[in-house]
Amino acid sequence: MTTLLGPALLAVAAQTPDPTPSEMTIYTVSPGIAGFVMFFALAVAGWLLFRSLVKHVRRIDHDKLRQERTAEEAGAQDAAAAPGDRPGDR
Repeated sequence: MTTLLGPALLAVAAQTPDPTPSEMTIYTVSPGIAGFVMFFALAVAGWLLFRSLVKHVRRIDHDKLRQERTAEEAGAQDAAAAPGDRPGDR
């Protein structure tokens, strides 16, 4: 099938002249449907990357807060313990 289409496509391409720069206007040169599809795909990819970024940043902030709280609680427990209750005081 492609062997039959190859010569036909070459014949059509050879008959279509390229426009000269003086003939090109905003109406003869446009991105078309391919440009729209590519722009839409890039927009979706950017949106997905941004959602992933927000999720990871929130996770990092929660981990940092959890570590700070754990350190504060450990420090408060050490300060509240009586001097004779510590293992190193015996």
